[in-house]
Amino acid sequence: MRRGLISWSREEVPPSVLEGRVARFQERIQAAKLDAVLVYTSFARPSAVAWLTHFVPYWNEALLVVQPSGAPVLLAAFSKRVHDWIRSVSHVGEVRSAPDLGRAAVKLLEEHLPKPSSIGVLELDALPWSVAEPIVKSRYGPALADATGLYAAIRQPADEVEIRLGRRAATIAVQAFKTIPTRATRASELLSALERSARLDGAEEVLPRVAPDLRADTTLCRLEGDALLGERYAVELSIAYKATWVRFTRCIATQTVPPSWRGAADRFVETVERLNEANLTLEPHVAASVRPGKNADWTLETCRGSAPLSIVATGETPSQSALPGGSLACLSLQLDLDDGPWLGGESLILGSRGQTSRLLI
Repeated sequence: MRRGLISWSREEVPPSVLEGRVARFQERIQAAKLDAVLVYTSFARPSAVAWLTHFVPYWNEALLVVQPSGAPVLLAAFSKRVHDWIRSVSHVGEVRSAPDLGRAAVKLLEEHLPKPSSIGVLELDALPWSVAEPIVKSRYGPALADATGLYAAIRQPADEVEIRLGRRAATIAVQAFKTIPTRATRASELLSALERSARLDGAEEVLPRVAPDLRADTTLCRLEGDALLGERYAVELSIAYKATWVRFTRCIATQTVPPSWRGAADRFVETVERLNEANLTLEPHVAASVRPGKNADWTLETCRGSAPLSIVATGETPSQSALPGGSLACLSLQLDLDDGPWLGGESLILGSRGQTSRLLI
């Protein structure tokens, strides 16, 4: 269950921005000759519906029905007692109570589309069967189509509103890192400090991962219990603010900060500047030129669907699709230095052709 405050500031996210996003999606729906598109949302997959309507579920699930024109309808598997809250934090035309999302979707489609119709589904293969089964077995089943590409085509680059929200989320993350106790010896000490700072600054969600001892293992993990911290450890912090996610990674030394880390941080910035919409692969010779150690592993992520962040490319897997300049993305980089590993991560705005990428803050 999401624990942070979820509210809608119409100054930060004006209704006109959400209406513009929906209108762009509807243009794609019309061009594809679809009669409606269904967009699923849950605690784990909130981002597509949030980007279109600002609705983020604390728990449970919902289904957004977007037709070629008109305001979207939200089918919510929530108690009616929270419908007023849903309406206060989202911009939709109608909210319907729908304990059984699939059957509710079929009923709504029958009301608006009594004749055979083509229905799109965002991330069709990932739609839970409990939701999909009634739809598949209805008159609309034979004409279901995957609409993931339609949505992805308009999701990036980020608009100015999303970039401002991203900068706010990034500021929350950076400030949270500053509150980690200098001489922390256990993971619980740093995690409680991060959580407290980020929540009080307005974060909706705070997801930390820790590599407690970099000399033993560089794997970043979600800790279920406590852990002793080594002299060098790393923390990855993912923050959501008004449904916009950022991800930052920092290495921390309990003793003197190694001089090599300062060089690694400079190399990270150089790596960011090499990225742009025409170069998402970091060819081996390029990676070799920016690393101060023996090798570099990296991951580039962005939001293109219902997941807050999804992988665009890695050091082992080149990008399979384009990402336009101006996209809001996250770069994570690992360098193997002569005196041990170094991990870093920041959110960035991807550069266009001829322009370099730049860090979000």
